Amino acid sequence: MRINNGVMTDNMMRNLEKNMERLDKLNQQLSSGKKFSNPSENPIGVADSMELSSIISNHDQYLRNIGEAKDWMASTESALKNSGKILQRAREQAVYGANGSLSENDRKQIATEVGQLKDELINVANSKLGERFLFAGQKTNMDDQPFDADGNYQGDGRALRREVSPGVKMKINTDGKELFEDAIAKLDDLETALNDNDQNAIDNSIGELDDSLNANIQERATVGAKMNRLDLAESKLDEEKIQSQELLSNNEDVDIAKTITDLKMQENVYRASLASGARIMQPTLVDFLQ
Repeated sequence: MRINNGVMTDNMMRNLEKNMERLDKLNQQLSSGKKFSNPSENPIGVADSMELSSIISNHDQYLRNIGEAKDWMASTESALKNSGKILQRAREQAVYGANGSLSENDRKQIATEVGQLKDELINVANSKLGERFLFAGQKTNMDDQPFDADGNYQGDGRALRREVSPGVKMKINTDGKELFEDAIAKLDDLETALNDNDQNAIDNSIGELDDSLNANIQERATVGAKMNRLDLAESKLDEEKIQSQELLSNNEDVDIAKTITDLKMQENVYRASLASGARIMQPTLVDFLQ
C-alpha cells in the first residue's frame, strides 16, 4: 500500500477521534461516578445492576413490613399488659368478695369496681394503632368499635399477615373475639354475682378469671416470640441489603482514583495525538504553488 499525505491524515484523524472518545468516556465516568450510563455500553453489567437493584428494593419492602409488624405487635403487647393488670385486679376483688365475713352491701361496693374494670377492659379491647383497631381482625378501619358497650364483638376475627422475607408471611394480629369477649363476659358474671351476693358464683369466678389470665399470659408470650423472630429477620435482611449494595457499587461505581489517573493519561495521549497531527498537516509545496 502506497502511503501518502492523505493516508497519513486520514489515519491521524481516525486515531484522534478514538482518543477523543476514550477521553469523553472517562470524563463521563468521573462526572457521573458510574462505569456505564447506557445499556449498550455494558449489557451484562446493566442486567446485573437491575437484578441487584430489584433485590435491594424487595429488601426495603420486607424491612418496611417488619417495621409495621413490630409497631403493631408492640401496641398489642402493651394492650395485653394492661388487660392482664385489669384481670389480675378483678381476680383480687373476686377473692376479696368470696370472704364469708363480708356483708351484702360490701359485695355491692366491690361489684361497682368490677363494673369499672369491665368497662376499662372493653376500652383496652378497642385499642388502636393510629387510626386502626388492633383487635378487629381485618376490619381495622371499621366505623364502629370492635367491641360495643356490652362487650359484644363486631370485628371479623380474620388474620392480618405481612410478608417479612421471601415467601414467609407472619400473622401480626391477635384474635380479639377469642381473647377479650370471654374475659369481658366473666367480669360481667362476677359483677352480677357480687350484686346478687351469690358466694358460690363468686368462688367459681376465681377459677374462670385464672383461665383468662393464663390465656393473656400465653398470648403475650406468643407476641414476644414473634417480635424476637422479627428482630432476627430484620438483622438478616439488613446484612443481605448491605451485601447487595456493595455488589451493586462494585458493579457500576467507578474507582475514582483510578479513573482520575486514567483520565490524566488519556489527556496526555490526546495532546500527543494533536501534536503529531500538527506535524503531519504542515504546509506542503503545493500550498505555496496555489
